[in-house]
Amino acid sequence: MSALSPLYRAPASALRASWTGRVDGEAPEVQRWHQGVQLVDLAHGLEHCFDPTVCLIGYASDLGVRMNLGRPGAADGPARLRARLAPLPMIAGVSVLDCGDIVAGSSVLETQEALAEAVERIVRAGALPIVLGGGHDQAFGHFLGIARATGTPPACVNFDAHLDLRPVPADGPNSGTPFTQAWEWCTARQASFRYIALGVQRAGNTSLLFARAEHAGATLVDADGFAIDTLDVVMEAISDGVDDAEIALSVDLDVFAAAFAPGVSAPTAMGIAPDSSFRRMFRGLMASGRVRGVEIAELCPPLDRDDQTARLGAGVAFEAALGLLDAVEMESDEGDELESEADSDDGTADGSPET
Repeated sequence: MSALSPLYRAPASALRASWTGRVDGEAPEVQRWHQGVQLVDLAHGLEHCFDPTVCLIGYASDLGVRMNLGRPGAADGPARLRARLAPLPMIAGVSVLDCGDIVAGSSVLETQEALAEAVERIVRAGALPIVLGGGHDQAFGHFLGIARATGTPPACVNFDAHLDLRPVPADGPNSGTPFTQAWEWCTARQASFRYIALGVQRAGNTSLLFARAEHAGATLVDADGFAIDTLDVVMEAISDGVDDAEIALSVDLDVFAAAFAPGVSAPTAMGIAPDSSFRRMFRGLMASGRVRGVEIAELCPPLDRDDQTARLGAGVAFEAALGLLDAVEMESDEGDELESEADSDDGTADGSPET
């Protein structure tokens, strides 16, 4: 097993101390995440996860945000997301592992590579990585880790007010370039680049970025697509854009209106609401069974208000854990149905031998 980057920080006593909260008892049905979470050092390996398992990995860096002239503070995002996840109820049937953090290196690319190593190790073990961010430059590390683990590039499905398809500048990538990096990675390997951006704001992107998205063959859905009467059309467009690929699912918290998410690097005045339309779309993606990783990006705690944005991000992570369980159970039910049909076809559905 290859060594992890020196930018990886295994869970330590300080991280364990952050997992605190109300205790209603020790019985499984009353436990909360701070009671059920297990700390795992990825440097020692991760055993294969046969049960639904989420692995939290922090991207404690705002280096890319600062290089993109955004508001700093996202490096504190993982710690605040953990604090808001801690009191949430455990989900029966889902194991929660905290695998520590990736910290900023000397460059964004070095930091992305460190995240890719951790994500690859988690995906290979059969678990779902949930990246707690952190600047949105983490999206390329997330993408790269899944691509290396599965042997094929995942489709990038991104809830975001911004396209993050800027050209990579001479001084290196930043929080505005992760999907350009994924696009270039696919192009260099003659692989299909699949990009679906949801909640895109016209006011948040230049004409050049929309032209680049068109050139890349991206599927774009603006904020007006988040309505109950358009969900079926949007989900069909997402399905067409994803095709048969695995999915790297990204939620940049600035996709939500600043009234709901004030604590982000680049707030959006007229963003979407975290309402039933968003939840149904997110749950539909998780139910596909193709999501291999989820990330929550751009939480900026110094700019948050009463942990409002951190609570929202924690809610998204909770939905991802629920969605993982639902997808596994759905797959199991479908397998049982196929087995039952096979038994019926060979005349053994009632346990009697074929005559």
